Amino acid sequence: MIEDKRFYTFVFAPTAKSQLRKLNVPHNVIYAILGFAIVGLLTVSYGAYRLAQHAVLVARLNLIQDENRQLKERNQEAESKYDLLQTRLAALDTTQRKLAVNSGVSRPDEVSRIGQGGPEGETTVSDIERATAALESELRQMKDVFDKNQIRLSSTPNGWPVRGYITDGFGMRGNPFGGGGSEVHAGLDIATNHGTAIESTADGIVIFAGPHGGYGNVVVVDHGYGLTTRYAHMSGIDVKVGDHVARGKKIGAVGSTGRSTAPHCHYEVRLHDRPVNPLNYVSVGRS
Repeated sequence: MIEDKRFYTFVFAPTAKSQLRKLNVPHNVIYAILGFAIVGLLTVSYGAYRLAQHAVLVARLNLIQDENRQLKERNQEAESKYDLLQTRLAALDTTQRKLAVNSGVSRPDEVSRIGQGGPEGETTVSDIERATAALESELRQMKDVFDKNQIRLSSTPNGWPVRGYITDGFGMRGNPFGGGGSEVHAGLDIATNHGTAIESTADGIVIFAGPHGGYGNVVVVDHGYGLTTRYAHMSGIDVKVGDHVARGKKIGAVGSTGRSTAPHCHYEVRLHDRPVNPLNYVSVGRS
């Protein structure tokens, strides 16, 4: 390239054997080409920068939109959980109140204050969760007490083994077979028709079933808590030792076996194997 004041002269040969050629390019053309190249390069660079900036903004916008969507979903989930916990808490509270009344278990003072707190009296999901957990714990304790009471109630003699007439009560009595004198009568004699069903007066386990001296055919049921009942003078026995019986379950039939003058059910209640008055466990109006 040969430079003068007006032109840049470029000398070149198209091929190795061809003559040299020269090309005169004015300075202003070279400068214009360089200027256009620089402007083009700057334009392309700026465009790429703007495209990259736009891509970053779009990515950030998408991220923000995704975060907003997740926050909205979490808020909806939290609101649903809050409503569900509130409903559950109200149901548990109602259940606990009823159970407390039915079981006779006092309701702890702190339970009524569960769930209170938070800024300006607001209740959070965490408050409701703690309240629900506390109520469930109290309910389990109360249910344990209630179940134990229910078991004890169902295992406590109540009612009559047969319907009939009391012909002899608990305590001292005259000898029913004549000959004078008196004797201790350990139960109630309830007269009714031969073959009438005899029912257990409480839940328990049969610990004896068969003939036994003056009792004749007798069934003894252990109800736990030191309580047993005896049903004597049966004409037939419908249970065996080891059977679990519920209150109202037929265990045999009225007869006159053993030391008996006529068909009746001799009924005893014993506490720690000591006879107690069965009238303490029955209602006379139901006989």
